Amino acid sequence: MAEVLTILQEFDVFGNGDASPYGIDTPKINAQFVGVAPAVAFDVHNQPKLARANERKLRDIEKAIRAQFQTQLNTLGGPDLAENLDVIQRLIVTFKDRLEQDLLVPEQLELESLTTSGEWLTYWQDEAPLVRAKEQQRTNLPKDF
Repeated sequence: MAEVLTILQEFDVFGNGDASPYGIDTPKINAQFVGVAPAVAFDVHNQPKLARANERKLRDIEKAIRAQFQTQLNTLGGPDLAENLDVIQRLIVTFKDRLEQDLLVPEQLELESLTTSGEWLTYWQDEAPLVRAKEQQRTNLPKDF
């Protein structure tokens, strides 16, 4: 019986990866796969990873998703919360559908979980009472902080 391995992959939604400024946690979709050889291989550190052909397929899926949602991602962060959440939801569902359609292999590679992390741009109500109170507290802090 083959050993079933877990592979973690991170999809940086905006595609800038390590190029983002320090302290900015850009939105990411984290995919956790389980699989066996030949869909799974090992890297030079003996850690499980997707086989080379599957890595290429995953990169192609990521590029296609970014291209498909480029216009919506550029306008993300506007004042319409429902519209922003709809874009995020459609992006995640489309990503999941593409993984299932183009990458997963029955009995070899399956999707175990799909989670999100980072700072998803939704809606900030700058004039809300608590937001103004927080900003007031920030301006009243001593300058040595």
